[in-house]
Amino acid sequence: MPLIVGIQLGLFLIAIAAVSGLAVVLERSIILYNIIQYAGLIYLLYLGIISLIAAYKNTKISEPAMNSFSLKHGFVITCFSPKTLLFFASFFYLFISKELSYLEQVLWLISVLLIITLSVHILYSLIMEKISWIVYEHSQTFNFVVGFLFIILVILLAVS
Repeated sequence: MPLIVGIQLGLFLIAIAAVSGLAVVLERSIILYNIIQYAGLIYLLYLGIISLIAAYKNTKISEPAMNSFSLKHGFVITCFSPKTLLFFASFFYLFISKELSYLEQVLWLISVLLIITLSVHILYSLIMEKISWIVYEHSQTFNFVVGFLFIILVILLAVS
């Protein structure tokens, strides 16, 4: 659940930034966009390396340890995605009417976004709760695959 809260907080912050005009600044400043993107890539690379180290050591992560990091990880990964910010900025304005109150519409759209993502993440969490024993039993393989995929993702995003 902490991961879900971290993602929700990150989405809320990104949504507020999108409707407040930060997306326009990022769209016009390639340097700022790249700084945010590379900070996110460095963090994903860090998570990938940590997963590979855990796989190498065959570390089984306890639930309390996982929960203490999950909120932070969810928040940081969500916040350091400039593409998400630009997507929200372009997406939100498709649903804004000039005849109605801007603030009311923005609050409604952000609420809908957060409710939908919360619902999806809770459903995913409930499914994972049922099959988490598989991940735990095969944690070395899981950590290796996750670490490898994160590093590949970082490379693909860095060259795109």
